[in-house]
Amino acid sequence: HYLIEFLVILLGITVSVTLEKNNARQYKREVKDQGLTRILANIEQDSLDFVYNIRVHTEAETSCRWMVAHRDQLPEQHPDTIGKHCNRCIMGQTILVHNQEEYRTLQNSGLFEFIENDALARAMQNKYAEHTGLKAAEAFMLDASTKTYPTFYRCLESHPDIPFDGNIVLRRWNGKSFGAPFLERLVDISIHHGILARLMSTRLEKDAELGSLIRAEIGAE
Repeated sequence: HYLIEFLVILLGITVSVTLEKNNARQYKREVKDQGLTRILANIEQDSLDFVYNIRVHTEAETSCRWMVAHRDQLPEQHPDTIGKHCNRCIMGQTILVHNQEEYRTLQNSGLFEFIENDALARAMQNKYAEHTGLKAAEAFMLDASTKTYPTFYRCLESHPDIPFDGNIVLRRWNGKSFGAPFLERLVDISIHHGILARLMSTRLEKDAELGSLIRAEIGAE
């Protein structure tokens, strides 16, 4: 009789503990899915930013190459055309918003282990590691461009009749010589713009794949 009562009590405790554990794991999975949903929203915003940033660096690379290709014929070109290309080349900068709060929260809370797809976990780790690299590349680009400012502002002037080019103030070449060092630096800046555009294009493609993995993980496919 006492043995049966003991077994019944033991069974009840076991069932209760099991249910609590299952409920806790289910709750953590739900929190994990909520975190992934927010990360997915961030990725979608990142993708919009990348599309814009790729265009900025692609146009900047093209303008840098134009300046270098016409370095010996600049007096024959229209001052506004020279100003446009020089502005795009030097002032075509981007700032990647490195929003990794949701990812770090997921990682530090121990919920990462509840991600069922290992490929998804690796893809997220790679994304934010690459973001760090992209921000470093943007900082390098900005530093290289900043070093041209003395010549840039000596040779280019803004005028009320010249419109903006997106967010970039267009200026007109005043006819002063840029000098060989400035034009040589444009060669390097052109290369950096091209590298950034390609890196961002690759990241954009990876983000599309990452988004699909997240939607599959949270059952939103």
